[in-house]
Amino acid sequence: MRSLVIEDEPQIGAYLARLLGQLQGIVDVVASVSDAQQALSNFKYDLAIVDRMLPDGDALKIVIALSQLPERPAIIMLTAKDAKEDVIDGLNSGADDYLGKPFEPQEFIARVRAVLRRPRLLAPSVLSFGNVELHVGTNEAIVANKKVLLRRRQALILGALLMRRDRVITRAALMEEIYGFDDEIESNTLEAQVSRLRKTLTELGGDVEIRSMRGIGYILRMTQTR
Repeated sequence: MRSLVIEDEPQIGAYLARLLGQLQGIVDVVASVSDAQQALSNFKYDLAIVDRMLPDGDALKIVIALSQLPERPAIIMLTAKDAKEDVIDGLNSGADDYLGKPFEPQEFIARVRAVLRRPRLLAPSVLSFGNVELHVGTNEAIVANKKVLLRRRQALILGALLMRRDRVITRAALMEEIYGFDDEIESNTLEAQVSRLRKTLTELGGDVEIRSMRGIGYILRMTQTR
């Protein structure tokens, strides 16, 4: 695995490189947009950790370029610019996750591992996470060994969340996946569908949960046990 860290503070860049060393592979550290562009012209990366504001510009341009590559890397934005609008901009530009500074090293590594579990371009016939399984194309789900036939859009929502498990999917991206151009959509339709799906998973004993990120979107994670 080869990782690219784009961070203009040398101590933080070195610290991130040490953390990523736990996952083995090569870690390149650059401190500017221009250096990042140079690195990308020479190497293929599996993971990119991107600081937002760099001495020579906004790194969103790098995120956009990375997300458009045929074999794009997993992308985490790691920055002090963590206002809601900044998070939305980062995710909409193609980042898989967004982590604010300061951060806990254990959380950073956990998020890296999560984004590296990216789906392949061709979706498998069965998607699963925890004790939840979805048979793609049939709308049939198995939750805690119990079969349930989901409504079409609820199955599409569950599929999108399973494909991105442990990663945020924005509301806009989810809407694009479950509605066609000609569909009439009421303002609260998506929330209602997600609510029904969440209830179904809970009632059947699912060990995953759909968490709402206010103003951003949704994420599917394992249910936390106390």
